[in-house]
Amino acid sequence: MAVGALFIALFVFLLMGIPVGFAIGGATMLSMFLFSDLNMAISAQYSYSGIFSFTVMAIPFFMLAGLIMSTGGIARRIVNFASALVSFANGAIASVSIIACMFFGALSGSGMATTSAIGGMMIPEMKKKGYDPAYAATVVCFGGIVGPIIPPSLSFVLYGATTGVSISELFLAGILPGILLGLLFLTANIIICTVKDIDPRQQREVHQDEMVTIGTALKYRLSEIWRTFKEGFWALLSPVIILGGIYSGIFTPTEAACVSVVYSIVVSLFVYRDMKIKELLDVFLDTAVLNGITSFLLGYSTVFSTFMTYEKVPQMITEFLTNVSTNPYIVLIFVNLMLLLIGLFLDTVPAIIVMAPMLMPTVKALGIDPIHFGVIMAVNLAIGLCTPPYGCNLFVGAAVAKIKLESMFKHLAPFFIVALIGLTIITYVPWLSLVFLK
Repeated sequence: MAVGALFIALFVFLLMGIPVGFAIGGATMLSMFLFSDLNMAISAQYSYSGIFSFTVMAIPFFMLAGLIMSTGGIARRIVNFASALVSFANGAIASVSIIACMFFGALSGSGMATTSAIGGMMIPEMKKKGYDPAYAATVVCFGGIVGPIIPPSLSFVLYGATTGVSISELFLAGILPGILLGLLFLTANIIICTVKDIDPRQQREVHQDEMVTIGTALKYRLSEIWRTFKEGFWALLSPVIILGGIYSGIFTPTEAACVSVVYSIVVSLFVYRDMKIKELLDVFLDTAVLNGITSFLLGYSTVFSTFMTYEKVPQMITEFLTNVSTNPYIVLIFVNLMLLLIGLFLDTVPAIIVMAPMLMPTVKALGIDPIHFGVIMAVNLAIGLCTPPYGCNLFVGAAVAKIKLESMFKHLAPFFIVALIGLTIITYVPWLSLVFLK
């Protein structure tokens, strides 16, 4: 009865347009008050404990680092380097956007931050080159979902904090799946641009009448890659320092987030000198607001998860799924469908906090590696960032492109199908996630 009332109240609150954090907190407290004998004081206690964690402290610092990088010249130099890599292909500017999202994801760990930072630079450029603004926004939105997969990843920090799984190992596990998703989106974009004759390579040839040998073209390409690499060296060094420090044991993921902030400030203010002190103060303010929203979500999602545990929902899920099948491959199909459905309505933060503890008993009962499952969950919920009605990346992309959200819907299907192909490969080829852990 309590669980049914909880989900009915949550669904009603979301339909009323109540912000997710208030909807989760309100539905939980209403169900606790009416249908359980729990002391209401535990709502405040678990809200506090949900954010009072050294591990969770990594989240605001990675957010801050991402915002600094997007305004301090680091993101722009990443875009220039990506452009040198793929400017020869059809749909080159869109391809640059996807590769830049992959690089930036290795710095910020956030899908929305990646979409905002790269979209702010690349969507106007794509519009100038004749891209449909809705398609340009769609490309960046799907490129942005690589951010929560390629380490460092805020999704992995949350998953590790709620399940006790090693965050460093989760970071290692996300490397190949993140690269795979990025390459699949890149391939899809090149095919779409080739078929629809969008930004064809021939239009970018400066001297159509001059014959250029393969050797000359290759030499020019390598020189451009080297030039942009030198210009963006300090930007590209950031993930090496962050991930190298974590994997070598020099610092923890939370300490790595702090190092990332300090490094990005030093590079932006004193190396590239593209950021002023006033802009840095504005970034601090924006991060404080964003972290306030995230912390509120995180706190009440912890209460929600605790109430679910009290009502024995994890055991019910395990019993249901194991009754369906004891074959982990079959169960993973149902789990993927469940997570994709949840991603339609919930942001990544509450979805992981709520679902990870509930699904962990099932994962362990079926012998599924918890680290591999963490990657599967992160990919599912990252796809949710680009699926309406609650696709946060879509909101950001539409705002940056200055278009209506509905205009993007016609472009979503090809990239969504590609994302599902990637999810299937990641789900049923555990080697991709676990190869660096053996």
